[in-house]
Amino acid sequence: MEEKIGPAQARGSFRCPRCGIPTWGALDNCPECGQPLNIECAECGARWRYIWDYKYCPSCGAKVRIKIKE
Repeated sequence: MEEKIGPAQARGSFRCPRCGIPTWGALDNCPECGQPLNIECAECGARWRYIWDYKYCPSCGAKVRIKIKE
């Protein structure tokens, strides 16, 4: 499956949704707690950073399900 890359794949810094440490766009997982930093649409496979807080997939319109590890 081809990965779709858009503005949400930017390499700027942001905070991990689980532990809050600063991280950056080149990482797939938080280096402190292991939390995945990408969201993947279950319907079409599009991927983007969790920081964009999309409610629906920007590619196909499916409802987004975000899982943050406890």
